[in-house]
Amino acid sequence: MRLEGSQETLLITLYAKAMDNRAAHPLLHDRLADDLVRRIDYDFERFGLSPLDIRGLALRSLAIDHWTRAALQSRHDTLVLHLACGLDSRIYRVDPALDVDWLDIDFPEVIRLRRELLPQRLGKYRTLASNVMEPDWIGKLDPDRPVLVIAEGLFPYLDEDRARELVRRLIEHFPQGGQLLCDVYNRLALRLLRHARMIRVTDARIGEWQARDAAALQDWHPRLQLTDQARYSQLPETAALPRTQRWALRLYERSRWLRDLGSVARYRF
Repeated sequence: MRLEGSQETLLITLYAKAMDNRAAHPLLHDRLADDLVRRIDYDFERFGLSPLDIRGLALRSLAIDHWTRAALQSRHDTLVLHLACGLDSRIYRVDPALDVDWLDIDFPEVIRLRRELLPQRLGKYRTLASNVMEPDWIGKLDPDRPVLVIAEGLFPYLDEDRARELVRRLIEHFPQGGQLLCDVYNRLALRLLRHARMIRVTDARIGEWQARDAAALQDWHPRLQLTDQARYSQLPETAALPRTQRWALRLYERSRWLRDLGSVARYRF
């Protein structure tokens, strides 16, 4: 099976997690991602990932994993929607109780690959083969419960108006509210991403955005409120990193300019 464009980029994050697992001080300890990379016949080195790329992608996932666990501890009846899940093993890393309703969503080609390669998960875990921008799948979900929407690595491949419309439909379908976990980039960061080697080799299209920072997304809907942005240096897993890497994380968090380039954000609605 051949993945093209934005679908192929799922292999970037998969490879980063595998390389993180092989590092002297792994953050995610994602052995499943490492196993998948060894099994998939693909030239992953063509992405040209640097150690900084690998750490950054692992930290992004780690922060979202922590927020996901916290959301499920707060409301066990939360419906988890993992949009554009790719081959991510979050369901296995977070390992929620079997009665947690969790739905992984991606293109049909990706879901077929996921079903072939990943182990079976029992309980109320499901997958849905659909483009997340299709208008009908949201209406089939039970609206009478809180929802946790995970959109990691999705928004950069959508134009801002399409991302806004997706978030609007989700918020209005769930009157009990919920959370949105996502990564947000400003115009300069997206311009730099378009020229990054890992994106150029996939021919993926990066969307057009006007958002200045994570706070700007609050204008998308009256109920949407920014509550937090990930502070990597405060994650317990980073304590084992070399001193220079911990110093770099603190520098990033103290610089408003760097944070506005891109951050992982948590919203409530």
